[in-house]
Amino acid sequence: MNRATLTNRLYAFVERRSRTLSWLVAAGLVVAMLVVSVEDLHEVFRSRAMEDWLGPPHSAMDFVPWASGAVCALVVSLVVWPRVGPWATMAAGILVSTVVLGASVLLWPFPMGVFGYSMAGAEMLGLLIMLSLTALRCRPWQILSVSVMCFFVPLSDYLRESFMLEPTAALSMVLMGLAPGAYLRWRAADRRTRVHRVRAEERLAIARDLHDVVAHEVTGIVVRVQALRHVADRRPELVGEALPEIEEAGTRALESMRGMVSRLRGPEEALLTSDPVDGLRALAAPAEHGRPEVSVRLEGPVPELPAAVGTAVWRIAQESVTNALRHARGASRVDIDVRADSDEVTLRVVDDGRGGARGLGPAGGGHGLVGMGERTRVLGGELSAGPSGRGWTVSATIPVPRRGTP
Repeated sequence: MNRATLTNRLYAFVERRSRTLSWLVAAGLVVAMLVVSVEDLHEVFRSRAMEDWLGPPHSAMDFVPWASGAVCALVVSLVVWPRVGPWATMAAGILVSTVVLGASVLLWPFPMGVFGYSMAGAEMLGLLIMLSLTALRCRPWQILSVSVMCFFVPLSDYLRESFMLEPTAALSMVLMGLAPGAYLRWRAADRRTRVHRVRAEERLAIARDLHDVVAHEVTGIVVRVQALRHVADRRPELVGEALPEIEEAGTRALESMRGMVSRLRGPEEALLTSDPVDGLRALAAPAEHGRPEVSVRLEGPVPELPAAVGTAVWRIAQESVTNALRHARGASRVDIDVRADSDEVTLRVVDDGRGGARGLGPAGGGHGLVGMGERTRVLGGELSAGPSGRGWTVSATIPVPRRGTP
């Protein structure tokens, strides 16, 4: 596997698991803050046990940097979670910087010894985390406010240790803290832009269908009917000859309209263009030269699924099979497994071919995953797609609403 393929697969995995990863990262940051805070406290006791200590004379002030860091750890633990909004994040960022500044001012009048009071690790880590969260969630003026406050924190180290002020170092710390949040924010904006582009392309494709197929067929029907109106009285036999052509053109236009309605409708409308069970079974096909066998297995009350759920399962399976046929090199089988019960329906499409992230979103350069993911999420379900063993697996789980629920 080359580096580009590995990077693409990692990117696709992160996109599919972004919500779970956000909570895991938040939990990891909380644990990191707690560990650093405990280490700061251990360092205080270790310094107090040293006989040749050259720092400040030991007193209760030894615990001030640790207490400041503990407050920072507590604040970060409250606001690091994904659901916290921009106002709470800005307030937390200002609070953390104010606490550290206050600790520096409190320590200023006391004797410093050779090297004074150093900043605790939890204080610095808390500032960096709050800068990143502010850059990720807040508006520009809020980011500026927190950044200015955090800029003065490293400068306040002069009040604890009488060394030269380093404005450049303070600015570097602020920029280093803002960088991760700014990057994640850019990635989220880039994803929204790509999804908007996909939707715009879909609307353009529908407009083309309307113009090239539906309008053409309907125009033909209108022209034939107008011609028949002029000759029906004189040559009635032409009516019987023209009706099959009109019927055929109308059928083609109707099929095209149904396809576009299926793509445009919301899940609540549930206007089926065909029976989803028949559609699923129609995907089954024997193996041919250059084409793998497609097998379909249905378990449980699949025919009794609500219209929106059944159609979503059918369309996701259809898109998955299409991607497998196009991109699964050397595949001999594509297995579709649909299992339904009273609570949820699960779909699993597996092939045994070779290939990367085949047309399933950012990894493959296509937009299949975007469409399938949206179709699943609007029904409250989850979708994943990725390599499994030799081939590729698409899995979807959609809850089945109970009767009488909207």
